[in-house]
Amino acid sequence: MSTTTRCATRLLLTVALLTLAIPSAWAFYPFGFFSTIQNGQLVIIKWPLSAFDTNGDGDVTADEGLELNFEIGNGEDGFDATEAAKVEAGFTEWELVSTAYAAFRRGQNITDPVELTGDLASIDAFNVVVFESDNDVVEQGGSIIGGSFAINLIANSFEDTFITIGDTTVPVTGGQMIDIDSAYAAQGRVLEAAQSGTLKGTAVLGAGGYLSLGWSPLTNIDEEASEVAGVQIENRVVAIRNFDGTIGLRGVTSSMFNDFFNYDDGGNNFVDSSQDLAPTDIAGVTFVYPRSNLDIFFDLNQRARTNAGANQVSQPIAGAWIRAWSDADNNPGTARVPMFDTLTGLYYSGVDTSFRGHFKLKGLFKELETINEQTFTASYVVTCSEFLPILFGGDARPTYDSTHGGFNQGTPGAGAITYDTLFPAEVFNENGNLFGLSNTNQGTPLIFDLITRKIVSQDTGKTLDVLLATGRPMFGDANQTCPLNVIIGPPVDDGGDTGGDTGGGDTGGDTGGGDTGEEDDGGGFGKENLAALRGFRDDTLLGSGLGVAITDAYYRMGPAVAQFLLEHETIADIARALVAPARWIIVNAEWLLVTTVLLLVGVRVRRQPLRARAMTAGTAVLAIVLASFAADARFAPLELSDYLANADDVLTGTVTEIESRWINNNTKIITDIAIEVDETIKGTQNSGGVVHLQLPTGRVGAIGRTSPQLPTFTVGEEVLVFLDALKSGYTVYGGVAGKFLIAPHPRTGEKYLFATSMPGHTRLEREIAKMNQDKAPDGVELANTKGPMKIDFEHRTLVKLDDFVKYLRNVNKQQEKLTISASQPAK
Repeated sequence: MSTTTRCATRLLLTVALLTLAIPSAWAFYPFGFFSTIQNGQLVIIKWPLSAFDTNGDGDVTADEGLELNFEIGNGEDGFDATEAAKVEAGFTEWELVSTAYAAFRRGQNITDPVELTGDLASIDAFNVVVFESDNDVVEQGGSIIGGSFAINLIANSFEDTFITIGDTTVPVTGGQMIDIDSAYAAQGRVLEAAQSGTLKGTAVLGAGGYLSLGWSPLTNIDEEASEVAGVQIENRVVAIRNFDGTIGLRGVTSSMFNDFFNYDDGGNNFVDSSQDLAPTDIAGVTFVYPRSNLDIFFDLNQRARTNAGANQVSQPIAGAWIRAWSDADNNPGTARVPMFDTLTGLYYSGVDTSFRGHFKLKGLFKELETINEQTFTASYVVTCSEFLPILFGGDARPTYDSTHGGFNQGTPGAGAITYDTLFPAEVFNENGNLFGLSNTNQGTPLIFDLITRKIVSQDTGKTLDVLLATGRPMFGDANQTCPLNVIIGPPVDDGGDTGGDTGGGDTGGDTGGGDTGEEDDGGGFGKENLAALRGFRDDTLLGSGLGVAITDAYYRMGPAVAQFLLEHETIADIARALVAPARWIIVNAEWLLVTTVLLLVGVRVRRQPLRARAMTAGTAVLAIVLASFAADARFAPLELSDYLANADDVLTGTVTEIESRWINNNTKIITDIAIEVDETIKGTQNSGGVVHLQLPTGRVGAIGRTSPQLPTFTVGEEVLVFLDALKSGYTVYGGVAGKFLIAPHPRTGEKYLFATSMPGHTRLEREIAKMNQDKAPDGVELANTKGPMKIDFEHRTLVKLDDFVKYLRNVNKQQEKLTISASQPAK
């Protein structure tokens, strides 16, 4: 092998290894975890290709896919043929994504009695889709679904292990899905009769869970239309081609949004809008199970940091909500819509803090079409804001962030992360970011240039890497610690560019990639030398791709180098001595280049070693550059007042114990949860007593059983829960929407209530609106209650716990009166 070939091979291997080692955050919410035995490496929980490619030929065709076994019953005890076909159509919707190889196939028809008591939660590698009939509810002593239209129970491995299924023991690898079972509620049959499409829409969301996608908070709900209609309404705003080539309008609210939302197809005829996939769903399934044609997508990889204040340095932000707002119809007269999103630090494992504020929006469309089939370049304005922020301890992010231990009962796991809060919302603008999401339409639209193959500003044509190469993060301020500050001393403001990364100019100076004005002599360096360096940066380095990469790498490595110089004064002195020669080299760069080329041509006998050295140098530069980059079913449309009416007990309390264990001869995992009761809102539990919940989820050793619809608990947290009594013990009515966190105000100590999921948040907001009107459901007047506190975090409303408990008790009293009245015989 020649030296050149060896160096090229070394370069490719370096690129491959660095690419594999770099964590990223993607434009959807995948199901996964950080491996404790692989140095915190991210593992996405997914099916192996063999689960889809049943004939083993390396491809997935129409007659292959993941096997689904449906419960078909007579009368009410199972799906009828029509209902099963509608559910199957929801799964099929994911097969229509041509860039992914996900597929499903019908297996056996199973009959009642269904696997709802012991067998549904059994880990048996037999995927079933069953129907919870009224007879099943009686047999179980209640509904295992309570408040949901369907639930998924997912079994997977967290590390390489063996599992016994029947009489056979088989190996499974870490992160592998083993078994999924789904149960659909009988009430879905009722709603399907009133509004066609409900079963299919529910199945679309459920099938996404089968395909390793977690729930998404991304919505584009029309608040005014929803208030008028009394249901959540979204508008169909983006034209997407179907598998058969036809084009049609869709909404951009993710089908993985775990709640009901509709569109109006004319005349107040509301249709379930989850039935077809939004762009973010297409990007998600394509990433997990990529097939081909991936050139239709591009990625955006950037950082978010805090804004630096007086005597404060900028810090990376973890847990910020990043959204890409698209001009979906190529019409500047219409508002942009949120099409893709992610959280910063979503895949930061806690092992390497350098990627805490990084994010990666993956799978953005390069081009879109109008409904008239006119292709146009897709543009995106990117924003950074809090996502249902942490307020006095309440936080909804773990519900959408399984990778940081969100689905491990009481166990934060290797991915434990502390999210940041209290930072302003920003809209990216190349001339200085704008504060407040009301300025979204004034942000700089970014497009993918098909000629240069780079992300550029649609306004000025400048590439994003040039706009941000001087150390400026996409959001917040640069880390203003630079080696030149150590070498030349503190900067002196000359009234030059002072707007900074927060306001339009560059405050970072050579401390962060911008300009604060000219510096003093600082050891002989002076304005003339500084100007030469800046000119070299702006006129030479930023004029080429390699130069941009070198500049970016310099500013990313700058803080660490500066700290090293501060700790090693002798080396700093040597660096100061090299400043003047550096300027001479820059000033005479053109002459030096010509001389170097002549020498290379003249010394032909050494051409091969020089080429080898050049390749080795290229490998090192590329390694530095790459290392600097970060590499289900849903809930029934019920209100909290409905939860209150249907739940057996409603109470507040503190979680005191959590234990996950095997039962049924090591075929089923359950988790027991103990809550010490503080106040009883409904039911017969005594204050100071203990209630015990049992959920069919949890982790024991290498095997876990999870459900996106069911809540998780942590020892010590204070909660308000709606409980349903089954023969096996209490469960949470409404799943994640039936659990709320309680936390005290940091100054007053008064306790407030927080939702931990989007469905819970939506229902809490609507109940607070009723509370403000002093009206219970059905217009029943209530006693006076204090209004809640409004916080301007994307319409976030907080309510005091005491006020809400009083309100719920009043509603419960009125509901009991109505129940008694309805049971009285007519006179």
